[in-house]
Amino acid sequence: MTEKKYPQWVQEQRTQGTTVKKKGDTYYLYKRTSKRVPGKKYPQPVDTYIGIITPEGVIKSEKKKISLGGIEVKEYGFSRAVWQLCPEGWKKPLGNDWEDVLSIILWKWSPETYLLKEKVLKAEQDFHYQFNAQAASLGRRFYKEHGMDIKDLQILKGIYLLYFEKEKVVSRISPEQEEVLWKAGVDLSVC
Repeated sequence: MTEKKYPQWVQEQRTQGTTVKKKGDTYYLYKRTSKRVPGKKYPQPVDTYIGIITPEGVIKSEKKKISLGGIEVKEYGFSRAVWQLCPEGWKKPLGNDWEDVLSIILWKWSPETYLLKEKVLKAEQDFHYQFNAQAASLGRRFYKEHGMDIKDLQILKGIYLLYFEKEKVVSRISPEQEEVLWKAGVDLSVC
């Protein structure tokens, strides 16, 4: 096999255990290892990206790799907005039960809500409320207090909370969703 000829400034960055790849006019440096693959006669190369090679040196990648195997994704934007904007006039008659009742209503409206991850919901049967009537009442109070229908927040169902091993991250927010959040005065800081 013939050795590829690279400019001197590229060759200087090649050390033992690394390899260079050229795409267009750009040179990339990779760490080269190998692993055994069942059914293959020889170990197969595994390249891990290090960075771009320039005449001044290597510009290392700042990106961190994370494992996506243990990730959980839950609906966040809509549930969080309704929770934050929940009218006091609706909460007051429910007393200490308002959080549980709202959680159950949000679960009905958005079955993938992050609330199922954050708190254990009591069963609907454990309460003496008519949840459909409570949901309708919430909608009326919501409109009366905020001048917007809960349906106006439906676009926020596309905002997710991603759970990594020990971290929570909010997904990307579109300009349309950003506008709804701004109009409603909702803060989606991770709780």
